[in-house]
Amino acid sequence: MKEFKKSNTVTYNLMSFTGFKSLMIFTLLLESPKSYREICEFFKKHEYINEEISVDTFRVYITSLKRAGCEIVRESSDDGSKYRIVSHPFELKISEEQIKSIVKIYRIILKTIDVKGLYAFEKFIRELAHKTKNSELLDAINKVSVFKGINQTLLEDLISYALGKKCITFLYNSPRGKTSSIELVIDKIGISNGKVYLYGTNLKYLQYSYFLISRILEIQNVKAEHIELPDVKTYKVKYILKSLSPEFKLSDEEKILEINDDSITVEMESSNKFILKQKVMEYGRHCTVLEPLEFREEIINTLKRMREEYLNGKNK
Repeated sequence: MKEFKKSNTVTYNLMSFTGFKSLMIFTLLLESPKSYREICEFFKKHEYINEEISVDTFRVYITSLKRAGCEIVRESSDDGSKYRIVSHPFELKISEEQIKSIVKIYRIILKTIDVKGLYAFEKFIRELAHKTKNSELLDAINKVSVFKGINQTLLEDLISYALGKKCITFLYNSPRGKTSSIELVIDKIGISNGKVYLYGTNLKYLQYSYFLISRILEIQNVKAEHIELPDVKTYKVKYILKSLSPEFKLSDEEKILEINDDSITVEMESSNKFILKQKVMEYGRHCTVLEPLEFREEIINTLKRMREEYLNGKNK
């Protein structure tokens, strides 16, 4: 320690080279099977070791690793014999109960975290499953993932463009089977009902729109310059929400006007009446539209029509 404090430099004398070399051999064999000669070449080029080791010394290190709990085998190959680690006591093991806990955490943060954070968390879990060779963990995360069917590179690009509110043109495969180019000034990426959507202003119709990212085929163009949006006509809807679950969360377009003991009054604004209507219908029996009156009548008529269709279907 005194020598290190004087020079602030790690030297041969400051290290337990028996332990250090054993750890280096362990690390090399974790990467891939290695021959004695390959390990010697690595040691010769190492800044601290800078020397070869004898065959006998090498065997001592291998024996030390085996005594520590490593299972190491020597296998023949086309370019000579190589040593390979079959297993070791330092492997991370993830139990079935721990997998259930990870899935539970995923489902919880899905309701509160943004897409960028959720995607980073899922990437970490997948990397963990890969490193630990745990197919059960991978299967479990695949079952709950909201990113299934989405191109990873495309999603990462969209997350980046969303941060900069970029104007992009993309090729979209609509549910009706029609492929078309969409020019959109991105507002955000969000999750609704377990699906990942791209939100923004559609420049063709000058209204707020959303698109399933899993249906985006490719990004055709990204404009470098900032796009100033023209004045867009918007609609405001006021409604009461009752009996909400603890996980309830308002969207960015909604704001609370009044809070009562058993309900809240909310106002939502959008340039797209379909989005407004879908949001109200999504709340179901928890929502009562107050105004505007014509929008309230539209919802009532829609509910009546749905009721008739269900009754007609039941009677057939």
